[in-house]
Amino acid sequence: MSRMKKSILRFMAGVAVAALAGAACAEAPASVKTANAQPAAQTIGDWLVACEAEVKGRKSCVLSQTLVSEKLNRTVGELTIDKDAAGKLKGSLRLPVGVSLPAGVIVDIEGNAALTVPYAACHRSGCLARFDLTEPLLGQMRKASKISAVVQDTSNKPLSLTFSTRGFPEAYAAYVKESK
Repeated sequence: MSRMKKSILRFMAGVAVAALAGAACAEAPASVKTANAQPAAQTIGDWLVACEAEVKGRKSCVLSQTLVSEKLNRTVGELTIDKDAAGKLKGSLRLPVGVSLPAGVIVDIEGNAALTVPYAACHRSGCLARFDLTEPLLGQMRKASKISAVVQDTSNKPLSLTFSTRGFPEAYAAYVKESK
């Protein structure tokens, strides 16, 4: 991994830890010292596992990978795995604004599983698409060498963002262990 990518991963780990810390502080009662509830993050392969300490008896973890354009020096995509409020495993993609919303996002796991995911919302930070992460999809992700998110720009030209699966099986196992 290049020095630039390592520094980007470290930076994104810090951003994730800061975001989780903010969420932990927002949920903690005023009388609880938040210094004892520090979020933990670890990089495994090209993935980041970040968890906040238990707040109100609940621990929150995410598994993510962030793509940063060296040319643009900004985030161009993020793939996150977490659980929704009902405890169901979800995959989320945050992709650039300026995409064709009706086309949705095509998630392609090394040509083995392609699904079209509709956008849920767009904000200044990007457009969000969320999908159920089933055991068959997880199995394919564990075996694949890449995961692509294909979007269309407003001129209907395809744009493919490729996420690495290097370290994914180990990172997912750590996510599951930490999420308990």
